[in-house]
Amino acid sequence: MMVGISALIALAAGIPLAVFLVLSGPGGLIHAPRANRVLAALINGFRATPFIVLLVALLPFTRFVTGTTIGVWAAVVPLSISATPFFARIAEVSLREIDSGLIEAAQAIGCRRWHIVRHVLLPEAMPGIVGGFTITIAFVTRNSPSTRRIATANGCCRGMSSTGLSRAVSGASPCRRNSAVRVSPMSRSPR
Repeated sequence: MMVGISALIALAAGIPLAVFLVLSGPGGLIHAPRANRVLAALINGFRATPFIVLLVALLPFTRFVTGTTIGVWAAVVPLSISATPFFARIAEVSLREIDSGLIEAAQAIGCRRWHIVRHVLLPEAMPGIVGGFTITIAFVTRNSPSTRRIATANGCCRGMSSTGLSRAVSGASPCRRNSAVRVSPMSRSPR
């Protein structure tokens, strides 16, 4: 459920971001180079941040949005925030591959920007967008165990120290001092 919801949020937010990046880019239909540079820098920053770092940094925001840092809805927030820039870049590449002659032809017959986006850009880029969405689902699926581990550790030990959080990230239980199972030589079964 959390993978599907996160992927759908990334799809819904990533397509408008990609369309804006293409329209406001060099040679685009909207002249907004500063907005394009700022948005591109934000997307690059989120994409360059390792998921586990982003996950921990978003814990206060997740608590603000969902009211908790445990459960499916709390996991959806960091997953969708990390997947949206990832998908936006893939969709942007698909949109940029469209022949500029199609856009010029649409402008020549009097199409407005919205019509060009809706009837030219998106239909022509749909195969690449669908392929990119498939890759995004794999990206979200790859990151979901990390989200589960942090959400479970955070729910298990509220107010834990940074040592507990680092133990949760490494896979050890943050709730017990010695989480390793010790096996005495006497308890081993003969082979």
